[in-house]
Amino acid sequence: KTQHATVFALAKLAESRDTETGKHLERIRGYGKEIAEELAGYDGLKDSITEDFIDVLFNASAMHDIGKVGIPDRILLKPGKLTPEEFDIMKRHTEIGGDTLAAVEEETGGSPLIAMGRDIAYYHHERWDGSGYPRGLKGDHIPLAARIINLADCYDALVSKRCYKEPFSHEKAKEIILGSEGTQFDPDVIKAFLKREERFRAIHFELQDSDPTTWIQKVVESLDSNQT
Repeated sequence: KTQHATVFALAKLAESRDTETGKHLERIRGYGKEIAEELAGYDGLKDSITEDFIDVLFNASAMHDIGKVGIPDRILLKPGKLTPEEFDIMKRHTEIGGDTLAAVEEETGGSPLIAMGRDIAYYHHERWDGSGYPRGLKGDHIPLAARIINLADCYDALVSKRCYKEPFSHEKAKEIILGSEGTQFDPDVIKAFLKREERFRAIHFELQDSDPTTWIQKVVESLDSNQT
């Protein structure tokens, strides 16, 4: 529990540079768990999605954007559309995060949590049709965890307020996601999302953004409770 709390705290430090993201990491964990639990019943995935996979995914998903610590504020917090040159710099967050976690994995001798976090950080912007970044991976060549968090991250960005946009409704976000089936998103992940969409609504409502400093108190309380 202490290891998971520490990883989450470090991910929150990276996320705290953007004051609008609030409880984004908490929501991503919830969305990802819902999709994984649904996919666990699908033929061809039953052996891959075990209880351990779901538990590791829940904790590793928080590291998906940890590489944004290396992106300049003028780009990360820009209120308008990025230029092509700026977008090329923004895309580097996947490799910054993935390379960092790969180095941690090598230093520690390997860990399922860090290994999955590395894959998510590297590949959560890959697309099912191979047009994503940073490697242009296609279909099943994209790690399953990254395919799950791709949709979870996209949904949360759509239904949340950002410096460059107002929040979309659930229905509008759903329409946009369905329009990218087979191009951006794995069709099976789309099916799982549709089965769990009411849980997505509930998670978004339950974990609405609040004071971005409250996570510190939660981490301290978690560590204190583990020692009593």
